[in-house]
Amino acid sequence: MRALAQLLAVTLGASWLAGCIGDDGPGTACGTGPGKVEVARGGSRLYDLPPSGGELPIVLGSQGGIHVLVGFRVWDMDLGMDITYRLVDPETEAVVGTPTALSLRPTLFTNDGTSTIRNPDLVVLNNEEPRVEDFAGRTVRLELEARSADSHACDARTARLVAPAE
Repeated sequence: MRALAQLLAVTLGASWLAGCIGDDGPGTACGTGPGKVEVARGGSRLYDLPPSGGELPIVLGSQGGIHVLVGFRVWDMDLGMDITYRLVDPETEAVVGTPTALSLRPTLFTNDGTSTIRNPDLVVLNNEEPRVEDFAGRTVRLELEARSADSHACDARTARLVAPAE
């Protein structure tokens, strides 16, 4: 029953977010309100990603799993928001790894002088049988959807997953 509930949640989330990414491409607002978000690579600081051609390093987790670090910039949105990060195979539209959904409070952000930042978050690739070679070299679309009381905004960037530096 739990597996069915997880599958349903991922499926509904996928269709909800797929409708969110606008026809105008990454960085376009979806839904309502003035807000804008820009998804990025996370880590010790936030690293901008181009709309396509960027890289997302695979991180070896301290408990044995593998994931990627992500984050985002936000403008003109209430910071009490619900967000969802997903990695999607752009050819098959299949979800890669496990989507991350978070409810955030305004105190969970920082300001860099030009925008408000959330960093880092993570998207789990595999906790059960973590094999970097199953993911390294794959191209994925990193998607972000943010919903607050006053806005609904999305962004997506296409990047290649890269193995950890040895």
